[in-house]
Amino acid sequence: MYADGLIGNRGMLEVLGSLTAGQFNKVLPKGAPSYKLQDIIGRAYDYLYPPLDEKEKQAIASSQLLAFAMLSPGAPKHLFEGQNG
Repeated sequence: MYADGLIGNRGMLEVLGSLTAGQFNKVLPKGAPSYKLQDIIGRAYDYLYPPLDEKEKQAIASSQLLAFAMLSPGAPKHLFEGQNG
């Protein structure tokens, strides 16, 4: 078991947080913003999922944009070639 106990209970936090968010979202009126795991477990969310820095955010956005472009049937092939230099 880990010293702080939170790491050992990560699975429990994720499952119970997700179930709680699902139950809360079930009873929300139409048009109300939905609950997310971050809303349910609060400060523990940042501990379990540390915030990304700007460079990591840009890398994720670039890879998601490339994956989206690759799904397009008429996309030019030169978009998917790596750049050297």
